Amino acid sequence: MERQEPQPPDNAAGWDALADAYQQHVGWPDEDLSWGLRCPPEDELRLVTDVAPGAATVVLGCGGGQDLVALAGLGADPLIGVDPSARQLAHARQFLASVGLSARLLVSRAETMPDIADGGCDLVVSVQAMNYVEDLDSCVAEVRRILRPGGVFAFSVLHPADMSTADAAPHGWHTSWFQVQRDWVWDGLAERDVPLRSWFRSAADWFTALTDGGLVVERLIEPPPTQDRRWIERGWLDETTYAKLDRVPGSILVRATRP
Repeated sequence: MERQEPQPPDNAAGWDALADAYQQHVGWPDEDLSWGLRCPPEDELRLVTDVAPGAATVVLGCGGGQDLVALAGLGADPLIGVDPSARQLAHARQFLASVGLSARLLVSRAETMPDIADGGCDLVVSVQAMNYVEDLDSCVAEVRRILRPGGVFAFSVLHPADMSTADAAPHGWHTSWFQVQRDWVWDGLAERDVPLRSWFRSAADWFTALTDGGLVVERLIEPPPTQDRRWIERGWLDETTYAKLDRVPGSILVRATRP
């Protein structure tokens, strides 16, 4: 009998399975635009604060809508949320209604967004979701297509150094820095373990993909951590992983523009 290769993880199905437990037990801050675990706040980083007021804005990987609410607080309007998980968008729809906010929500991957018009956006934002993008060239092309000239693309991703090193001190390397694609399992959150596939790219990879795709990189930062215990209180980190981010970079943040 011919051996069948195992099917790769389906991230959309995975997030459909995780959504209820994730939104109930973990969630994401909505009181401000949080770029990542222990990242400095937006009022300090100012990646989008200057362009958000009145900006037609798309959030890639909007999940339960927390980033849409935070961006509305900065004055962004109108808003579009894009996510491949229909269940995550169901939570977003409910959450937005509870705070009296309106946004257009689209079940779609970041690599193809046919329901968003060419040059119709002033701002595209993604918070810790671009690690799930497989075809980065297609995604950058889509972002460039929907941005108007002068429009801003700002995003954050998990840092490959954090993903390649052990959580326990002294945080030795357990995976090659050069291994971009990684299959992993989110266990202990939903009723069953959920397999996912992510792509952890270096800052150089992001710079190259964006500039090759016709965008201009204005800022590319790997910020040192802030002292912010809410990441432990919300269940994202324990004492060990919180302390690790004092030694190992946790996120890459980028701001680029369409010329």
